[in-house]
Amino acid sequence: MKYTVLRTVNLTKKYKDTKVLDNVNITIRKGDIYGFIGQNGAGKTTFMKLISGLIIKSSGEIELFGENDSRKVEDVRSRMGCLIETPAVYNYSTVYKNLEINRIQKGIPGKESVDKVLKMVDLYEQRKKTVNKLSMGMKQKLGIAMALIGKPEFLILDEPINGLDPMSIIEIREILNRLNKEFGVTILISSHILSELYQFANVYGIIHKGRLVEELSSKQLEEKCQKFLYIRTDNSAKAVFAIESILKTQNYEVMPNNIIKLYEYLDKPARVSSALLNNGSLVEEITLKGDNLEEYYSKLVRGNMNV
Repeated sequence: MKYTVLRTVNLTKKYKDTKVLDNVNITIRKGDIYGFIGQNGAGKTTFMKLISGLIIKSSGEIELFGENDSRKVEDVRSRMGCLIETPAVYNYSTVYKNLEINRIQKGIPGKESVDKVLKMVDLYEQRKKTVNKLSMGMKQKLGIAMALIGKPEFLILDEPINGLDPMSIIEIREILNRLNKEFGVTILISSHILSELYQFANVYGIIHKGRLVEELSSKQLEEKCQKFLYIRTDNSAKAVFAIESILKTQNYEVMPNNIIKLYEYLDKPARVSSALLNNGSLVEEITLKGDNLEEYYSKLVRGNMNV
């Protein structure tokens, strides 16, 4: 069983009388790529700053690598790397020099670690370029490289693909997949773009107005977004008999008001309608339905608008 890298219990952050983060409970296990989803201002960055020790919690508990004592939590933060908001860089220094300064500031021995990190994020060929001459995608790679100095076990990335062109997004995605699969780095990555995180995350937390409204695995998300034939009939009992005896499937779900969700024959609604009619069940509606990722996220957020 994978051990827990991060666990929060009722983590809350207030500014005066306003709760920016409201009793958030999150669990991230070793090897996870945890996609943190939320609109701008939902509380993603505040949460990451709390975990990183950049701001102080109002209440609740942070457990990091199994430690929840505040002093020990601070000690084990050395096993983390963070890219939160815009990294501090020297625009007129080279990529290599920026990383070397970052290495020295962190007290990490061995100049060779800079070259290793540059190769990990595919920036080695650009090491002599000054930062002001880098594309936005390359600057994001530099930020990730700075977070990777010191070989962190846990990487926290705040909106690293925001504003990037499609090719840069693919490159960042490939880098993160490689870090996770080849080097075993656990990753917490935030975005307001669910479809992009869906390409590589295996666990998701959806936050809205400071509250975690849902936490689920990629498999659970796929199931919730599964396509189906929405069938409204005058007699669901007869319809079910036809589905099982004529269509030979039990991959369906009976809903109230004579509604049936059929998860097979998605491209054959006429065959389904015919089978039900032949068994004496009048089909009043048959439609292909099912949320895509963005629709599911939008519905979830809309349902919590007034919470």
